[in-house]
Amino acid sequence: MSGATRGALGVWMLWGVLLAGAPVRGQDAEPAQAREASPALAVDRADPQALPAAASPEAMGSSAGLPPATPREPPPPAVLAETPPEVEPPVSVPAATWVPPAGVQPGPPVAVAGSIPEEHRRLGFFLHADIGGGYLRVSGSRGGSSFATDGGALGAGLALGWAPDDEWAIGLEFWNWKSLADSPVGVHASVELQALGVNVTRYLVPAEVFATMVVSGTRLAITDSNEHEYAGTDIGFGFKILLGKEWRLSSWVGLGLAGELFLSVNRDSSQTLRTLGGGLVFSFTGR
Repeated sequence: MSGATRGALGVWMLWGVLLAGAPVRGQDAEPAQAREASPALAVDRADPQALPAAASPEAMGSSAGLPPATPREPPPPAVLAETPPEVEPPVSVPAATWVPPAGVQPGPPVAVAGSIPEEHRRLGFFLHADIGGGYLRVSGSRGGSSFATDGGALGAGLALGWAPDDEWAIGLEFWNWKSLADSPVGVHASVELQALGVNVTRYLVPAEVFATMVVSGTRLAITDSNEHEYAGTDIGFGFKILLGKEWRLSSWVGLGLAGELFLSVNRDSSQTLRTLGGGLVFSFTGR
């Protein structure tokens, strides 16, 4: 083969190689151009908020010939159930009979003036009286010989004072016991124990059981049936104790029954006299 022929053959082979590689390079260039022309693919992936309007779903749908997508509305916020306000019953209507409106919670009960519970109403002052019967004994010595007189007796007491609360009371009380038996002085003469002291009473509520102690100055006197006094002693020391139970007739009045024990020591000009007794008494109390 001559040199001219080999040169012509080489030129034709070069053209064939160029024609065969041209479509491949065209296909590789087309996606690069499409990427440069598409704004949706040119968005910086580090900033999703920078998506242009042309790359939005509506624009892409319209460019593709599809109907625009309807944006989804966010769900409505949940309505919180409101707690109905508390409403207090009006003062003019008793709390026990007032019915709140529908859907309204009743408030705490309102303390209305004048609605004090019945059992806590008290007068503030203390009044106590008791009367009953029992036994009395007086013993002593005269001229070196002892003597004693005893028998049935009647007793009474009256106290006035103050009750600071439902459980305590304090007052000033006068009380006495008089023997029904004849005294050593003579017929129709009897011994009488007279006393004035401080009354302290403790009540157990609501049982209404009470205990009373009266610390007193005492005096013995011998009297006749006309209450004429034959003789008397000096002022001595004595006390009486009551333990009983009351039944309430109202918020401040009670009637009761109690056992009583009393003791007194007195002196006259020449001897010491001791008085001891007790009995059962009925009581009246206002407090």
